[in-house]
Amino acid sequence: MEKIIKQAIFILLLPLIYNGYGQTPGANPMALPQLVLKARALNSSVMLRWGTNDRFAWKKGIENGYVIERTTISRNGIPLKEVEKKILNSGPILPKPLNSWEKFILNNDMAAVTAQAIYGENFNVDNSEENPFIKIINQSSELQQRFAFSMFAVDQDFEVALFAGLGYVDNDVHSNERYLYNIKFAEPNELNIKETGTLIAPGKSNPLPKPYDFAGYYYNNSFVLIWEYDNLQHFYNAYDLEKSEDGVTFKKVNNVPITKLNTTDVSGISYVDSIPQYSKKYWYRIKGKTIFNETSPASDTVSVIAYKELLVAPEFKDNDVISDKVVDLTWSFAQDEEWKVTSYELLRSNTAPGPYIKVIDDIDPANRKVTYSNLQDINYFKIRAKGIAGDFQDSSPNMVQPIDSIPPSKPSDLIGVIDTLGVVRITWEENPELDLRGYVLMRANRPNQEFTRLNKQEIKETEYTDTINLKSFNKSVFYKLKALDSRYNESIPSDVLQLKRPSKIPPINPVFTTYEVYGDTVHLEWIPSISENIVRQIIYRKKADTNEDILWENISEITDNSVSNFNDPDTETNQKYLYTITAVNEFMIASKPSPPISITTMPELIKPGVKGLYANVDRENRFIQLSWRINGNAIAEIEVYRKDSESQFTKYATLKKDERQFFDTKLILNTIYTYALKVLYNDGSMGVWEEIKVKF
Repeated sequence: MEKIIKQAIFILLLPLIYNGYGQTPGANPMALPQLVLKARALNSSVMLRWGTNDRFAWKKGIENGYVIERTTISRNGIPLKEVEKKILNSGPILPKPLNSWEKFILNNDMAAVTAQAIYGENFNVDNSEENPFIKIINQSSELQQRFAFSMFAVDQDFEVALFAGLGYVDNDVHSNERYLYNIKFAEPNELNIKETGTLIAPGKSNPLPKPYDFAGYYYNNSFVLIWEYDNLQHFYNAYDLEKSEDGVTFKKVNNVPITKLNTTDVSGISYVDSIPQYSKKYWYRIKGKTIFNETSPASDTVSVIAYKELLVAPEFKDNDVISDKVVDLTWSFAQDEEWKVTSYELLRSNTAPGPYIKVIDDIDPANRKVTYSNLQDINYFKIRAKGIAGDFQDSSPNMVQPIDSIPPSKPSDLIGVIDTLGVVRITWEENPELDLRGYVLMRANRPNQEFTRLNKQEIKETEYTDTINLKSFNKSVFYKLKALDSRYNESIPSDVLQLKRPSKIPPINPVFTTYEVYGDTVHLEWIPSISENIVRQIIYRKKADTNEDILWENISEITDNSVSNFNDPDTETNQKYLYTITAVNEFMIASKPSPPISITTMPELIKPGVKGLYANVDRENRFIQLSWRINGNAIAEIEVYRKDSESQFTKYATLKKDERQFFDTKLILNTIYTYALKVLYNDGSMGVWEEIKVKF
């Protein structure tokens, strides 16, 4: 049996997939385990097939078996008031004993695989020397291998499913009744597996649909057959491909079922067949296979013919330039391959690599010359031979350049920068000419001086790096550029580019002149640097009591050198800060920092006031009692203010810092008083004003 199983597994390897119940290589490992049941009514019976998407559930079914429950829910189209339930199997449905499989597996590869998966002492599919894909399968667990191979095998043969305890035929059915079938584990479901059922009416068996969207074509020395797969997956889990040489008698092509290995972005499936004979017509059709051993009607038939491909390409022989717009092109082609050519096409491009665009098509296969009348400054041509097999061969590129005395356009958009080491980097806009040979860059120390060429060979790119001496009395250096085409026609020079030589001397630093503190904002004023070409002024700040190793914080970068003031609102109260300022020129050289100034911000003027202000009115003893609490420290005193409805607040009493109540006896009946308390602190700050209204 071990030899049979290895041969069968090798046959099954490539189409290994469990389409019937969604168990595929790469399936979601987090999917919930479940039982799935399918049914098909045929010949006064109902065929049932079930399975699971979980290897542990599969093992449980093998060990403990299944129970099928049938519920009759209607008869003669009328729902039953009391449904009729029946257990169809007298005992658990289990795989048949091993000795029952012995004859079966001799002629059935699917049976051999299933028997080995269920009963084999080991499930060794290590055959990596014969097929590298098996090595991938071996990386999963043995249980997973048993589960995956057996599920695929039983999907291909309903009789194997019956032997494996995953199928059942109910012959005790009536065409006028409707049934609900449920499949359950024979033992308690400790795996918490979701169970399912299916409805079916034996008298309403639907015919199988015909496979559709079947097509075939010749490609790369093979026949490629394609058809719709995903939309018919509910019916068919595999297909057979049939071929005919006369369109009447068909023979099966495939040795194993044709199916998808995995989910793809397209809904179709393809099969590649070899070509027995060229220039001969062949017919193909497909038939779907169900999990119940049913075969679908044949699809529509397609016919294909294969022709030998072109083995050689055309070769250009001569270019006869008639004018600046017209050229005659001549080519040759091998005589023994001429019979395969259906037509020629002329392709053109601006560059040798392409892309090429078709400019003349349907050239007679007998012709070897064509005239093209829309030449550009430079042209690359290919002649394409099209073959009867639908293929083609292109010639090598052929350059054609008409008479040219027109120079390139003036180079533009020269820009450059000089760093502090004297390295100059210059770039410019690329010229549009197709026959451009390159550029010549020239330099001078004065604008009216003769410019000297810098490069011996033409510059192919649109950038150049030069080096100059910074120790020069000339503050600037000047550049201009020329373009040359392949005929050495020279453009007029570009506009002159002037670049200033960078100075290594740092600029003079700005100096703070005054400052003011407004609440939480520090206002700074300074005299800007008197050096030239200042592009940035940078203000730094740090707390005065911080460690000297603490870096200064960059709080503002001002790009206008005429600005000489700045407001810093991001400060803390009663905090001492140090400020300094530097200037940076266009060569990114910074001045020394200015002498730092020390500024202390104002203390907090408004602090917490009284909390929980409460009033108690005692009309019998004629007084109002105020009480409160205070959480603040360093309190100097507490002021009490009072007003009635016809007056303004006036200070009414001054209390000691530790007093927490006040009695008011100077009162008039039926008067509304408003009291306010204000806390004064030792540092001169005051607490939040707190009011309360009382009717006496």
